[in-house]
Amino acid sequence: MNPDFCYDTARLGEVLCEGIAEVTREEISDFRTLMGYTDPPKDPTVAPTSIGLIFGLRLGWEHAIFPPGVIRTGDEDEFGVPVRAGDTLRTQFSIANKFKAKGRRFMNYEMRTLNQRQELVCSIRFVGMIP
Repeated sequence: MNPDFCYDTARLGEVLCEGIAEVTREEISDFRTLMGYTDPPKDPTVAPTSIGLIFGLRLGWEHAIFPPGVIRTGDEDEFGVPVRAGDTLRTQFSIANKFKAKGRRFMNYEMRTLNQRQELVCSIRFVGMIP
């Protein structure tokens, strides 16, 4: 369990983990297959916009960002520029705040992915109900 992502010890507003990935044409093709895209792409070097989420999920697993038993709710997704083969993506996770409501503990997570030109690829904000 990563203490940076525990309710009592979370460091709010800081980048708590970061990952960098170079997107390949093969990854784009694999992602299209995984997600069930059956029509041939107009340009096989351009990824569906949701590919940025994959790199965030990978980072989340690698850094154990979710305490055991957490319930994730209320995604707010924002998508920016398309991802292209050869792009280098930087994904960062942070916890914006934490709060209590009706006797339960909650944390607001944020994941942001930018390309090598510092353009937004995607941003996901969600709430985790902490057991």
